[in-house]
Amino acid sequence: MALPRLRVNANSEEKLVHPNHMVYQKMEALVNHMLDAETGVPIKTVKSFLSKVPSVFTGQDLIAWIMKSLDMSDLFRAPTHNSNFGTSHAIK
Repeated sequence: MALPRLRVNANSEEKLVHPNHMVYQKMEALVNHMLDAETGVPIKTVKSFLSKVPSVFTGQDLIAWIMKSLDMSDLFRAPTHNSNFGTSHAIK
């Protein structure tokens, strides 16, 4: 099913914009914030049986980062928020 495109006037020219464009911009900003070297989700190399896997983070690290960065005080709301956000917008 094709999604209808919205027409936006920018600098006296029309361009087509995806209906979820604002959601995608917010998601991109969130991912950039997560990837920040100092304040983002801690990324490390993990040793698995015979090899090392670079650039990984644990679910626990992600939930802790969400609670700290997005002012989530309820431990049970953070995973739910993350899964709802991912499934409703990112995963198609």
